Amino acid sequence: MSSIIVGSLVGVLAVGGTFAAKANAQDGPGVVFSIPFSFTADGRNIAAGTYELNLVSNKFMMSIRNVRTGDMQVFSVHPEEQRATESEARLIFHNCGGHLNLTEFHVPGTNLFSETMPPRGVKNMEAKVCPATDFVTLASR
Repeated sequence: MSSIIVGSLVGVLAVGGTFAAKANAQDGPGVVFSIPFSFTADGRNIAAGTYELNLVSNKFMMSIRNVRTGDMQVFSVHPEEQRATESEARLIFHNCGGHLNLTEFHVPGTNLFSETMPPRGVKNMEAKVCPATDFVTLASR
């Protein structure tokens, strides 16, 4: 009888812990950007608008939430370090023939930035077709 109670209690705690982890997945307030153009991230199209970007607790995931609608998408990123500390948040987009692809999210007050991880086929195609030096930088508002 006591093993059934202990088993049930462990199951309830495990489920509760999963919900708590999802509820606390983000590390505080994100950074808000007004993005005046449509773009892609991780191969997904995103319309122009005001977005809150945030790194999820494991730093290998980034969320982009539409401030007006509340819709949120999560993307895989690769954390990187740079020498200088960023004073403000920045987004870097690669411009390929007028098509803008989000490539980096620079975190304010740190020397960290997150590099998006586009699907391999997309990255290889853009490397062949687009100049590597054509970038658009957008600061947070």
